[in-house]
Amino acid sequence: MARIKRYGWRHVAVIAALAMVASACGADDDADVDEPADDPVEEPAEEPDDEPADEPEEPADDDADEPQAVDGEYCAEGSDGEIVWVHEQEPPDLHLDDPANNLSATSWLRQGLWEGPYGTSADTTWIFELLESEEIEETDDGWRYTFTLRDGLMWSDGTPLTAADVKATFDIIMEGYDYETGEGGIYLIGSRAARGLDLIDPDSWEVDGQTYSFTTEDFYSGYQGWFDPVMPSHLLTDAATANEALPEWELDGEILPSSGPMIFESWDRGIGITLVRNDDYHGAHPDNPEVQNPGIACASSLRVNYVTDTDAQINALLAGEADFIMAQPQVAFGERIATDDNFTVAAEAGPVYEHWGMNVHNVHLSDPDVREALAFAMDKSRVMQALYAPLFGDLLPETGLGNVYWLSNQPDYVDHAGEAGYGVGDVDSAIALLEGAGYTIGADGIAEHPERGRLTLRVGTTGGNQLRELQIQLLQEQLSDGGFEIEIDNVPGAAYFSERPFAPEASDCATSGGEEGDCTIWDLTQFAWVGGPWPGQGHNAYLSGDGNNPYGYANPEFDALAAECDATVDEAERAACYNVLSSYVTTRDVDPDGLVVLPITQKPSFYAYSNVTLLSGAVAPDAQGAGPLTYVVDFIPAS
Repeated sequence: MARIKRYGWRHVAVIAALAMVASACGADDDADVDEPADDPVEEPAEEPDDEPADEPEEPADDDADEPQAVDGEYCAEGSDGEIVWVHEQEPPDLHLDDPANNLSATSWLRQGLWEGPYGTSADTTWIFELLESEEIEETDDGWRYTFTLRDGLMWSDGTPLTAADVKATFDIIMEGYDYETGEGGIYLIGSRAARGLDLIDPDSWEVDGQTYSFTTEDFYSGYQGWFDPVMPSHLLTDAATANEALPEWELDGEILPSSGPMIFESWDRGIGITLVRNDDYHGAHPDNPEVQNPGIACASSLRVNYVTDTDAQINALLAGEADFIMAQPQVAFGERIATDDNFTVAAEAGPVYEHWGMNVHNVHLSDPDVREALAFAMDKSRVMQALYAPLFGDLLPETGLGNVYWLSNQPDYVDHAGEAGYGVGDVDSAIALLEGAGYTIGADGIAEHPERGRLTLRVGTTGGNQLRELQIQLLQEQLSDGGFEIEIDNVPGAAYFSERPFAPEASDCATSGGEEGDCTIWDLTQFAWVGGPWPGQGHNAYLSGDGNNPYGYANPEFDALAAECDATVDEAERAACYNVLSSYVTTRDVDPDGLVVLPITQKPSFYAYSNVTLLSGAVAPDAQGAGPLTYVVDFIPAS
């Protein structure tokens, strides 16, 4: 007898997954560099995504006091003019699946152009976007997934969007892939296995109008992200064609059609990108409570102006030359925008976390007692009070973050680091651990070991980002009380990653267990991992020998449990399983040789819009596969 799970439109697929795209880090107002930085990109874990609720949920009427749109009346009081988004980072191209370009900036832009079966809500849950329904059942042949798209879906060139487009998207991604070896594939994508696409039996597909179905041998909880976004199969007929068309968003000189509310129009390199309204847009999912406008966008066009300097971004907003911003948080935003009544700050606490990562092959950090001493000595509350509260108020906990699978606004969040006593500036415990490990505290307060030498550790980040630089300086000062000498080793912009934690020789060290490469390139690293609504996407930062694991952590038990968590059908059991995984890498409670990351805080993007140039802003989910254009239909330019 088959076990059947049916889900309503609001798919509660575990919040806060760290897809490990890394967030863009723009140069700030005091920076010498004009180049924006980008945190590293990581592929989702090789197994599942997070899981939905067993029963359909009725959408909460959180916006009951807001005026609901009727037909075209939503836009009536405003202008249909252009709206402008000022952003710090220009994508290299628009082929988002290409590992060389898996950036938040690209993801956010493309959200207004192409849609997927599922979208990401403001609280980082899966919600239906193109889908009308889904059914998943366990059969004698494995797990059977059946999905039905909404009726009336249309590409902007007038071609119907059907289930055949979903099947074609799968075929393009898997073309040339060898299922036995896990190698090959023409379409540019980081890892098919990491997204679970190789689990789908290619011979099991059935397509009928708006319905498509297929089988996997085992349950896969990350299925919501399989075909995001859906490609236009009437134009992108094979993988080579897709690779050719996606970077510049055109094929044979013609702009690619859109399934979203906007259509790509032009790209003035180094200056900006222009999108125009899709007048044939089929509309957002009618049951989505986060979108107010059921029809086409109010604005006739949208311009993205790329401005790397934070002061210039702020000046554009203050002068009315830009209508909204969604970018990496910078200190100046809190000083000049967050306190200005002419702007609404509407940041969401999305699935991004800032952390210090430790190189376990460093001569000092190879000792877990030293790593734990660092965890005790760190005082995250100083960072929260000085840097994040001015930007986000009480959106984030004052004590910072203590989990890397669930974040602080998620129901399954457990502060593992806090429960272990970390992150509160416990200097006595730190020094006791160091002394137990053979260190003595010198006259200047810095520990020294007879073989390892002085306890000096270098920490680096994306230079030019003032908030991050100040974060390091705050921690540097207070960690000296715990016996650590912290030296700052920043590299300007995105070059930091290729020169430090992800430098080829450093990666060789991490993946080989310290047997190859150069293990001395970096000691401590500070950056943010970015994800979407599936904790399983975060595994690759910690899996043994994975190229996205810069820390060098390797534990076969962790690897096996990661796969087990992802394949767990019961949502509560899977959530608890992910919490155990977090304990492996943020404490020594499960693995005495664990504790390789020190989560500092959930890190929302700074999102604000003008109350002067706009009659209405829009909800902007802060996640990979979401962003400020998710509900671009709701922006209303002032007349």
